[in-house]
Amino acid sequence: MNHARLLWQLYRKKQLMKKPQEQVQALQEKKLRKILLYAYEHSAYYREAFESAGITADRIGTTPLERFPTLNKELLLEHYDEIVTDPNVRQSDLRRFGERSSDSAECYLGKYHVVHSSGSTGIPRYFLYDEWAWEEVILSVIQGALWDLSFRDVLRLLARKPRILYIAATDGRYGGAMAVHDGIQGVRAEQRFLDIDTPLSKWLETVQEFKPNIIIGYPSAIKIFAELIETEKAADQIERVVTCGEPLTPGMRSYFESVFHAPVINYYGASESLALGAEQNATDGIICPLFEFEIPALVKRFICDYSFI
Repeated sequence: MNHARLLWQLYRKKQLMKKPQEQVQALQEKKLRKILLYAYEHSAYYREAFESAGITADRIGTTPLERFPTLNKELLLEHYDEIVTDPNVRQSDLRRFGERSSDSAECYLGKYHVVHSSGSTGIPRYFLYDEWAWEEVILSVIQGALWDLSFRDVLRLLARKPRILYIAATDGRYGGAMAVHDGIQGVRAEQRFLDIDTPLSKWLETVQEFKPNIIIGYPSAIKIFAELIETEKAADQIERVVTCGEPLTPGMRSYFESVFHAPVINYYGASESLALGAEQNATDGIICPLFEFEIPALVKRFICDYSFI
């Protein structure tokens, strides 16, 4: 996504945030019904699952949402090839691609961005995003990182060409690292990536050489970073801290605020759907959706073909 298009789409998203809740909910349901119908018509698994629940095509627009069948990761792995709506996508081929390709910019079948989970539950899961969906992810990541700023303030920040340091796992197709990398390119910011396994001496060297003013990463990694530079002037140059990938405890948030004296944005996402929400208010813990239509975004992650919207 080029710079001008990214700014325009970001402006549009900022405007959508002003819509009344009732209007947003109506749009959410309209989009969701459209997705459910698409799943019924193009996914063998969903057609059978819906009909087993007594839901046919003519009833998708009126059936209460709680009557639709749900899906978990175990069912997704078991029925992957029947769930996906692109007949060219096969789970075995996708796994071989993920294991073979070390270039995170390489697209599966030439059109799908591939991200994988950490594998903490045993086996890494692979998830696909087409170009439209990937642009939405990038926009939502940027929106989340700059959640509390007006669009005018966003432009002022970007005009200064921020220097962004990302500290997390970067040695694979982790969605956070991929989205941050592409998003930073879109806003013409400077960037450095620090893998969590990098020696701490290299961390200090990077800070002293790069002089970042925005930090993004795992709370545990940012805590190590904060402890390293707490007595350095480098802490004073940080304007914004964005945490992701792990829970942010109240104590850790307070520590970051005391060290950096900067806003701390708690960002929430998953490999299945990289942009889910951002913490709007640390006092009451409100999590605000980043997608314009959050319900469809949650459903889309289990339909596995993001190209139909």
